[in-house]
Amino acid sequence: MKTFIQLTLLIGLSFFLLIACQSNADESAETDDAILIWSGEYMVDGCGFEVEIDGKRYKPDNENEIGEAFKVEGETPVIITFERLGRQLDIRCGLSTQSRAMDAIRVISVKKRT
Repeated sequence: MKTFIQLTLLIGLSFFLLIACQSNADESAETDDAILIWSGEYMVDGCGFEVEIDGKRYKPDNENEIGEAFKVEGETPVIITFERLGRQLDIRCGLSTQSRAMDAIRVISVKKRT
């Protein structure tokens, strides 16, 4: 019986922590108009995606999750939901040794602006 109570408490605590973590993630998410910039695949000297919001550029740390439909040369107006990560990403691409450090974001969703 004692093991059953301990197991029940453990499951209840785990469930509570899961809900608390999801609530905090939702609170830190922002939605804004942005420009999604595609510069090409890394393996062919491109630099992947950048996101411009209010004139400032950011580097998504999960850019591999942005859909193939957005891989068009140039700038695409989008509505983006994202989280600021509070750190920088320094992606060096192509043959460049110059730093391209930008504030990091995590993209939650992105859709074309109409």
